[in-house]
Order: sequence, then structure tokens, then C-alpha cells
Amino acid sequence: MHTMPSTNESDRRTVGAMNRIATVAQLEAIVGRPPALVMMKELAELDDACRHMLAIAPLAGFGHHDDDGRLRTTVVGGEPGFAKVESPTRIAFATEVAASGPVSFVFLLPGVGETLRLNGSVAERSPGRLVVEVRQAYVHCARAIMRSRLWDPVVPTAGTDAGGTTGPLSGAGVAGFLAASPFLVVSSWDGEGGDTSPRGDTPGFVRVIDGHTLAIPDRLGNKRADTSHNLLADDRISAAMLVPGRTGVLHVSGSAVITDDADLLADMALGGVVPQSALVVTVERAEVRHNQAVAAANIWDRANHVDAATLAELMASTTRQLGVKMPLLRRPARLLAAFSKPIRRILDATYRRALEKEGYGAATDSRPGRPVRVIDVIQETPDTATLVLSGADTGFAPGQFYTLITEIDGRTVRRAYSATSVPGTDRLALTVKRDGLCSTYLHDHARAGTELRVLGPSGSFRVTDPSAAGADYVLIGAGSGITPLMSIVRTVLAASPDATITLLYGNRTEADIIFAGELAALQEAHPGRLTVHHVLSRPGPGWTGSTGRIGPGHLTYSPRAHYYICGPAAMLTSVRDGLTGLGVAWDRLHEERFTSVPTAAPELTARTMTVENVGDVVVAGGRTMLDAGLAAGVPMPYSCTVGSCGECRIQLLRGEVRGTVEDGGVLTCVSYPLTDTAVAIGPAEPQG
Repeated sequence: MHTMPSTNESDRRTVGAMNRIATVAQLEAIVGRPPALVMMKELAELDDACRHMLAIAPLAGFGHHDDDGRLRTTVVGGEPGFAKVESPTRIAFATEVAASGPVSFVFLLPGVGETLRLNGSVAERSPGRLVVEVRQAYVHCARAIMRSRLWDPVVPTAGTDAGGTTGPLSGAGVAGFLAASPFLVVSSWDGEGGDTSPRGDTPGFVRVIDGHTLAIPDRLGNKRADTSHNLLADDRISAAMLVPGRTGVLHVSGSAVITDDADLLADMALGGVVPQSALVVTVERAEVRHNQAVAAANIWDRANHVDAATLAELMASTTRQLGVKMPLLRRPARLLAAFSKPIRRILDATYRRALEKEGYGAATDSRPGRPVRVIDVIQETPDTATLVLSGADTGFAPGQFYTLITEIDGRTVRRAYSATSVPGTDRLALTVKRDGLCSTYLHDHARAGTELRVLGPSGSFRVTDPSAAGADYVLIGAGSGITPLMSIVRTVLAASPDATITLLYGNRTEADIIFAGELAALQEAHPGRLTVHHVLSRPGPGWTGSTGRIGPGHLTYSPRAHYYICGPAAMLTSVRDGLTGLGVAWDRLHEERFTSVPTAAPELTARTMTVENVGDVVVAGGRTMLDAGLAAGVPMPYSCTVGSCGECRIQLLRGEVRGTVEDGGVLTCVSYPLTDTAVAIGPAEPQG
């Protein structure tokens, strides 16, 4: 686990010794003056573009003063259009927040980078409702949202604790939230009014200096620097931090100074590019609290993101706004509005290039799994094919499996397949029998060049030392149960000088025998080391081998052998009983059941999953508990993601789940919450 640095006098002196930016001239020497085109966006009342954004925005960061005069930041809203326009200079919204005096907002639109910044003051206050007099409004293309990838799933972070520190940042869940958060809204004050601005970066971008102190980088591209200008007049500051997928909000408040300290900025560099400055915050209060507005808005569900048509309309209205403000730009603005979609693509590309210059590089893919490419498809039997993949991690043990991930009709589908190749090479072979949605799709669509993703390797069914001299293996499989056994055959014959293998392999007909030609060739090439016995349940007229289904009558006892059995449940039970009846010890029996735990029918209602010592996570309709947890950056255990390995098992503390629950545990990869739930992440209980 990562540990926060402890508070000590050395830390205090280091912070106190940092160079401080104390004047507007010093600040503008670093960040420059706001460009005229940026300031031109400011309006004294709500125009069509502002009204449009208010009609679709489900949430806003909200900066205000409480009744004791303390600066606070939270998140308000809960549904699109929660802020109602009463006049060109007034909005009203439902809230229990007790605010008075100047207030400020940053309205967020799920799925896009544009925000609406709005400043004003409380005009009316009644129980459960605020009316705000608008003083300033403008549409802001927030590069912070693109930096943070706020609307994308985040990469799970390792657990973090406070490491014995004291101070506000040692509170429950604070350190872990800071490590996972890529985004915050920060409120500041200049004596005349307030401002709430977005800040975004990679997860954990807010640096913990000690239990009382945070550092927030100010990256290149911040053209307005409203927060920094305000801090020169009033050092009070507050912020609300978000983690994608979670319903909790981390509230922080205190005082701040601006610094260009070279050592601190170098420590926060990205891709060799240092921030232009940093805010050093002395924290007086830090607390993670459930936020009902975030939970109700369900902004992490892609179904609730702004659609392409709405985005095009928004682009058109904002470009028309520019033409109204500056007559010389009226005709170009009309052209921009008419071609809003291609202009949007150009702007997105421009933003991406700008982010790369800031040190972010190309956007990384946060989807689970490793990207692989099909380089060959080998037809083994009429209904079985081997996919040969490049780009996979081939450091598996023979017998283990991988989880293949693909998109079918817009839905992410996972299925486990055993490796059939030898580990340690530059190619991974997965052999797939046509059966079920994913396998049938692969047979119909996988070709050389097809791109897929894999998780793994996974599984305890494996030969740990295939090079062992003098080892004896009895492999028993039926149908596609040959796949992990084939990797064992290939690997042991290549790695061990004298290990012996007996393979008992059952199928319906000769045409169904997977790897028939290679097994015959290997038996001929390794006489005395590999013996293959085929058993057919529906033999043709010329068949001279064993018939029927594999059972106790086909088994023999070998005092030194380890037995590896793979196939349908009925065969496993029959063979296991037969072998134990012959006196084979349990520690020499290894089984792989070739059926996944059935995935429960998806629950279509969004639920809240409270993760002990982490916080609340929204489980959107149709998502498993594992998918939601990983998307929220929760360090949940997992491996196969199809219910086979048991690695994702965690403790269910409260609530009802549709899926696999036994002895207080739940397999999150195949389970959906029926109610709000509470879970604890810890070591998995031994499986019986």
C-alpha cells in the first residue's frame, strides 16, 4: 500500500521556504494575461447558449459561503435541467445547501469537455430552494476535463492509507480518494465575488505533502487563471473532488498560496513538462461524504452522456454566441455553426495535440485487458479453430487459461479459453469450439488482423514444473477439454528429458478429435513417452479403438502419476470417484471443469455499492459489480472475469445480489446487485 508522507518539522520548513507569487505582475509573468477572445465570452446575462447548457446539465460544482461565513464547495443537481431559468439574470434550483451572499458554479455536461461557468449571488433562499442573481456567465472549453478523462473509466489504483500521519488528510477514506481522483472543482474569492473552476489531470494529481498540506499543479493552457488571481486578494480556498464511478465527494477547505518553486514543479512534471505554477493548500478540513446529486445524476453511465446531435447543436449555439459579441466574427461564426460536427473533430484533435505538448502524450486505453491481434486461424475440426495471437503475455503455466474480451453488437463479452501453445514464445494459441455467443462470433468473424483483448493468464489447473525429470502424468479429457491438456503435452515433451504422459481422450466421432494429426505425430516422435488412448461414444464402422464414455472402466492406477482431468461436470465426477476408488491421493488429482459459473441476468436498475474503507460506487444498470468497481478505480481483485477462477470473490456485508453468493462471499464478475449493497475487499476465502 502507498503511504502518505508523515508530518514533520522538515516538511513544514520546506513548504514555508517555497517561493510565493504575491502580485499580479508576478503571476502574469508566468501565465500571461487572458487573451481578449477568452474574455470576450463573458456575458452579463444568460443567452441561448447558456440556456441550452442549463437545460442539459445534470450537475454543477457549487462554491458558496455557509452561514458562518466559511467558504465551501460541493456538487449540486441530480438531473438534466435541474437549474431552472427564471429570467435572463436569474436561475433557481432545489438544494438543501445553506448558502448566502456571492456564489459560483461550473456546470458539467457528461461526456464532453464544455462547461458553463456562472457567478452571481443568492437573491432568495427558502427551505430546499435557492434563487441566484446572475452576474457573469460564459461557456468554457475546459481542457481540465480532457486532461482528467473524467468521463472514461479510470485505471484501478493501489490501496493507500494515511501511514500514521495526523491532520485533516489522515481522515477515513481521504488518502485513497486523493490517489484515485483525476478531477476537482475549486472555489476562490476576491472580495467582490467568487469563482468555481475545474481542475483535472491524471489520477492522484493532487500531491500530498504532509497530513495538513496539498499541492495542486497548474498546467500550461490555463488562460484565465481565475483561482490564482483571486488568491492574491483572499487566500481562502475550497474544493470538491470526484472519482469516476463513485458517488462520494471529497470536500477540502483551507487557505492557499501560489508558488513557482522549481523542486516542487519538477516533482509534478509529466513527460518532462513541468506545471507553470502550483497551489499549495494548508488544509483545515477534509472529508469524504456521499453526494445525492452525483448518485441521482448517474453521470458515469455512458447512456446519460450528451449525444452527438445535442453536442452539434451546442457547438452551433456557442459559435453563434461569439458572433453576437463581436460583429466582425458574425459571418465566420455562422459558418462555424453550419459545420459544427467537422469543426468539433478539428477542435478535439487540436486539444489532443495541445495536451501532448503539456506532457500527457497520446491518450491511453483504459479498457481492461491487453490488446492482441489475430495472426492466423487454424481449422482443427469442422467446429473447432485455433486463434494464433500476437501481443499477449505468454508467461503462463501449461494448463492455464486466458479470458478473451470482444465487442458483440455493442456489448462487451468475455469468455475463458485455455492456452494450447507452449509458454514463453512470441505467440499465444487459444483453441475455440463453436458453442455459445462468443465462440460462435469468433468462428464467424475472427480473421488475420482482427484485434481483440485478453486478460490472464489465470487458473490453478497447471503443471508448475514441466521440465521435471522422471515425472509421470495421466491426462484425461473429453471434447474441448483437450485444450489445456494439449499445452501440457506440448510443453512437457519439449521441456523434460524423460517425463511420461498417458492421454485418455473422449469424443463422439473421429471427426470430432481435436489435434488428431498432431497427437499421432507426437506419439510417433516420442515412443514410450507419450501414449494416446481415444474413446468414442459414436464410432464409425471402421473404428477399432475403445468405445463408450470415459468412466471408471477406462482407468488404471499409477503410483507416481499426477492426474489432470478436464471436461464436463459428469465426466469429472465419474473419473474422480473412479480414481479415488483405486487409491489415488487427493493431492495428485487436478481438475478443470469446462463450464463457467453462469452469469446472472443483468439487473437494469442502478444501485449503490458501498465499498468498506473506500466509499460509494454507482453500479449502473446492466453492469456487474466488478465492472462498476474497476471503472471507479477501486482496487478490486479479479482475474478471469467469467466466474471460473474465484479471484474476484469479496465479502457481501449487506444487500441482495443476483449471482453467486456463498458463505458470505460474492463473485463480483458475474453478479448484479438487486438492492444497494455493502462489500468488503479482503483475502478470498478458500473455495470448497
